Amino acid sequence: MTLHLKSGAIALALAAIGGGALATDLPSESITSSVGFNSFFGGTLLDSAVTFISNSSYNGIARTAVYDTGSGLDFYYQFSNDISSKNGIERFSAYDFSSVGSGTVLQVYQTNQAFGIFSTGTESSDYADRSNLGVIGFSFVPNGLSKINPGTTSFTQIIRTSARSYVPGSFGLLDGIGDNAAGFAPSAVPEPQTYLLMLAGMGVIGYIARRRRSDQAG
Repeated sequence: MTLHLKSGAIALALAAIGGGALATDLPSESITSSVGFNSFFGGTLLDSAVTFISNSSYNGIARTAVYDTGSGLDFYYQFSNDISSKNGIERFSAYDFSSVGSGTVLQVYQTNQAFGIFSTGTESSDYADRSNLGVIGFSFVPNGLSKINPGTTSFTQIIRTSARSYVPGSFGLLDGIGDNAAGFAPSAVPEPQTYLLMLAGMGVIGYIARRRRSDQAG
């Protein structure tokens, strides 16, 4: 079950605590050695969703949101694993980020702070990876002790983009059994030249329509 909340006017601005951003660059087809920590957040909440997950391996709450920072969109992901779960979560996956382009370097970071719909995190991710198919993953398993075990909550994982619009996406969860929660993803914005071509095409269509009406009237 998913609870979907949308707001175009709710602003979030939390003061920095102990320094600024420590984001990690994430080019396409790469794996990071770590995911940086950040204690500053700011922007306007555009959309959020809470999905209740229940399967034979784990139960819990998946939270996701998208914020407008003024220079682009940030995408947020967190999972709270219920104490009743049998297993821990090994990995998140966020899809589809292919619209930002394979040549664009994204940034990833995480925080344990509670804010908005997100809870205080207890389990940090160890590294992130990105495929050219638009999948961005966060891994919690290198030593087997960092999984999001029953009764714990992940740090909120954030993907920073320069995108200006978004569409529904996918928030995947994995530990032997895969499950899926509601998510958000950046959408491509046409370049100025594309807008000009679109306007020109609309103009031609309008001209043809007027000519047809004129011919029919004559």
